[in-house]
Amino acid sequence: MQIHEACQNEIDTLHQCFEAWFNGRVPKTAEAFSRIDTALAEAFVIVMPQGSKVERGPLLKGLYDAHTGRPGIRIWIERVRLLEEDQALVVAEYEEWQTEGGETTSRHSTVVFRRNGEKPNGLEWLRVHETWFGRPAP
Repeated sequence: MQIHEACQNEIDTLHQCFEAWFNGRVPKTAEAFSRIDTALAEAFVIVMPQGSKVERGPLLKGLYDAHTGRPGIRIWIERVRLLEEDQALVVAEYEEWQTEGGETTSRHSTVVFRRNGEKPNGLEWLRVHETWFGRPAP
């Protein structure tokens, strides 16, 4: 599998897992949550669109607690683009779109992956930085 395809697959799949989790289409179990949990590196950090920085532990707790908490949410990814790669790291950008309660939001996201053959698609999430575009969410 080429690296662009691996990035596309990993980004799409993880966001499909978020959508299924928030909608309660999977049970609230460690097994069902494991695809999300194992994708993120121990040092994972996300910079949210409003500027707050969240480390892996608090993020995973918040995600786990949000099971069934956003019924009806739809999440999809567009325009995945590979920016840079070397033997250890892969950097990509994509648009993340969400529709919830009749409102649609959009964000530019940049992800830094570490190559890891033991992870799905051979990629481990190290860092994500998100920025609103279009109509900002509250």
